Amino acid sequence: MKRAAPSVARSALDLVGGTLPVGASEFAARAHAYVMDPCRSTLKAAMDASPSVRESPPFLGIFCDIPWHQLRESEVKLWARAGFSFIIADGEHSAQEGRLGREQFSMLSRHGLTPIQRLHREARSAHGDALCLGARGTMAPYGSNLDHLTEYLQCVDYPNPGAATPHSRGGYPMRAGDYSVIGTPKALRAAEAETTAWVQFETTEYLLDAQLQSRVLETMAAHGPNRTVAFVGPLDAAMTSGHVAGNALAEAMDGVMGAAADKGVWSGRVVAATAPEDPESAYDGFARAIGAGGRMLCPGYLASDLAYYGARAVAAPFFRAAADAGL
Repeated sequence: MKRAAPSVARSALDLVGGTLPVGASEFAARAHAYVMDPCRSTLKAAMDASPSVRESPPFLGIFCDIPWHQLRESEVKLWARAGFSFIIADGEHSAQEGRLGREQFSMLSRHGLTPIQRLHREARSAHGDALCLGARGTMAPYGSNLDHLTEYLQCVDYPNPGAATPHSRGGYPMRAGDYSVIGTPKALRAAEAETTAWVQFETTEYLLDAQLQSRVLETMAAHGPNRTVAFVGPLDAAMTSGHVAGNALAEAMDGVMGAAADKGVWSGRVVAATAPEDPESAYDGFARAIGAGGRMLCPGYLASDLAYYGARAVAAPFFRAAADAGL
């Protein structure tokens, strides 16, 4: 299927339409693009338009811990208005409640939020199932050797007909914009070229074994241009690498993103606020990650936190006024 090439974004603001909050005309364009081509990934299109990883502006995402049956369109619209570009649905730690379905993926994509489905470490065919339902990427955690990576990559691509290589994914028809069925191997592979495979770097093997890390990143790069993302999980990395002294772990996480960018592989990480009650305190972490080469960045907050911080911001002037009045 033919897709219009997006213009090159020169800033993070360009990536979300040029203004914040995102306006009605931008949402109309996003909805139109989705209806015309439900298999399109807004995130992948922007990645493809970038001259290189390092020349691309960064994208903002967030992990969603809201159960699939409680995800509301009003919340999705607010996330999009605030400038988020992708949502990672946590089907690992949130288990079945974090595994979205066709309606939820559609709702996110209509608003220009590219849905990424994170799954548990043992998942295989579930990766392909999520893509068939409308996820435009999946995430695999806890890789510790090269086989973990190659097995995962086999799960996210349809096999070539008659190929003798092992694979972990079967065919399932999808729908085009006119609701016609995409049901041939060639058409299915073309549609799935819009998807990305997100590999978590959160073990000592992937973070600290330089030789293995290089082989993993080379394999990811060979999977195809803009088809993979190396995503650092700082919390799990800290838990599995507790014996690492000083700043070595932080430097290793920066090093992964730099090495990935050098090989043409996209990367990112979660950036925690140094003061949890002050989201602005994450500024230095975002700046450091961008400087290291990271482009897919998430705050250390979860989607369920956003309602509280919005309510707190609205309530704050009232309590200041009351305190100033001595009441």
